[in-house]
Amino acid sequence: MASLSPEVCDYLRGLARRLDAAEHGGASALVAEASGFLGFSTQTVYRHLQRVAGWSSGRKARSDKGSTSVAPEALVSLGSVQRMAVRENNKQTLFTTTARGMLEANGQAFGVSNGQLNRLLRDRKLNVAAQRAATPAQALRAPFPNHTHQIDPSLCLVYYLKGRQYIIRDDEFYKNKLDKIAQLKFKVYRYVCYDRATASLIPWYTEAAGENQHSLFQFLMFAWGQQAGRPMHGVPRYLLWDKGSANQSTAIKSLLDALGVTYLDHEAGNSRAKGGSENGNNIVETQFESRLKFEPVDSVEELNAAGFAWANAYNANLIPGQDTRLRRPGLAAPVARFDLWQLITAEQLRVLPPLEVCQAFMRSKEEPRQVRGDQSITFKHPAAERTMAYSLRGFDGINVGDTVLVRGLVYGDCAVQVQVPRYDGEMLTYRVEPVTDFDRFGQLASAAEIGAEYKSAPKTEAEHAATAMDEAAYPGLSVDEIKKARQKRVTPFEGKLKAHSYLQDVELPAYLPRSGTEIATPEHASAAPALLEATDAMLRLVNGIGRNLTPDEFAFMTARYSAGVPEDQIEALIAQFLAPVEQPMRAAGGLRAV
Repeated sequence: MASLSPEVCDYLRGLARRLDAAEHGGASALVAEASGFLGFSTQTVYRHLQRVAGWSSGRKARSDKGSTSVAPEALVSLGSVQRMAVRENNKQTLFTTTARGMLEANGQAFGVSNGQLNRLLRDRKLNVAAQRAATPAQALRAPFPNHTHQIDPSLCLVYYLKGRQYIIRDDEFYKNKLDKIAQLKFKVYRYVCYDRATASLIPWYTEAAGENQHSLFQFLMFAWGQQAGRPMHGVPRYLLWDKGSANQSTAIKSLLDALGVTYLDHEAGNSRAKGGSENGNNIVETQFESRLKFEPVDSVEELNAAGFAWANAYNANLIPGQDTRLRRPGLAAPVARFDLWQLITAEQLRVLPPLEVCQAFMRSKEEPRQVRGDQSITFKHPAAERTMAYSLRGFDGINVGDTVLVRGLVYGDCAVQVQVPRYDGEMLTYRVEPVTDFDRFGQLASAAEIGAEYKSAPKTEAEHAATAMDEAAYPGLSVDEIKKARQKRVTPFEGKLKAHSYLQDVELPAYLPRSGTEIATPEHASAAPALLEATDAMLRLVNGIGRNLTPDEFAFMTARYSAGVPEDQIEALIAQFLAPVEQPMRAAGGLRAV
């Protein structure tokens, strides 16, 4: 609804008083008069009376108010078509008139005017203007100083050539489309660290060809390290940054993991998620860099020195003639940022290790380890002189034989970070201290002493699952009773589980018979001839030769054909016996019969 001038608002307030004093039936005439005077419809006059003067006619709204004959699906389609035609710069290129024609050509019916469609879209927040509005932001807080830091790099309009400072003018920056900056080999980048709890700012400048992990590492060492003349220092618990290529480097992440810093990436295009650092860049640019035009500096080193002095004075509210205290609705009175940071406790302040240690952890990487039978692993921590043992007993998701990823941590007595993938792919992360409780023989002092005590190891997730499955298979039995039942081969599930008997009731469908092809067998594979016993064969020989067999012939037949005489050889034997005898017949083995 368009804003009204103060004169029109006064007129509406006077109209409201006249309506209250009007007799019964006279209000309509006054509203009609105002409608003609202001050029509004009567419904618009009533709406303005409600909004400006808080006046209401007191009439009950119609029961069908807000309803329409247009199908909800048609309105959603109409709004969707217009939404899909919005450019990246939020310019709307398709409006109701054109979108309606397109949809009606595809069978969609509306039945009301375009003006009514626009009102329906507006009332249901389906119009482009409602969708263009930013989504509501959720308020975030940090419970103590150094809990959450937000960092953001930005290209600075200051650059240096041959030891002289230059500042890109707005007309060069926009009209030449960064051509001036693109011609520079080295540009000046501004990094700003913003502490969420205290709103303290730490700016830092570097000269480089582009954003890179080396510059980011230097900035983190400067922002988190102890600097003479600056009270704020320390490593945060959380770091909020964007999805820049330098931020996604493996080396920086290795360092953050070792320092115990959880890094959070905001959604692309949602820079207000780290609005503190975004606003911090604006503060640095408008309240510090604006001074450089009047008092130039000749190098990045001098720029950092000037920025360091300005930031300390700004955070401490010590800039002459300027009140830089933090103002928030929840503060009873404005407070200097460094005064708020001084509320940090010793437990909350984590001191940054030396530069060499941070460089070593930045170069380190995760190493795989396999969980041994006693649910432990071994790992050589960078700060340890030898390999140490780490117990993983009782950690969910870690079982004997699993492969875990181990990384050394900076804080703690040689503590490590152990990660194992969960069932859904998400990583389970644990912080583990080394096992140091050993006796003089190198044995665990907490282990059970043989013959004196018994100790049971905590069950793993797999063992808990096995217990649940055993109880389902043997209901009502204890763990020991289940073990005995399995040893005795007791049928699980009380013998009520049908494992194969139900397959006998399966009825196959009526399959059509399939004709096959006979296999052609070779001739030599025909059946072997039948064997005759020696007595039957000799009777047939006697009948064939017309005489009895001699002793030599009888001995030959019983020795040669002890297993039987092939029936197809009888005729050949008869011919042999009828032939003239040249040599005496020999029995098996080659001995001559006497």
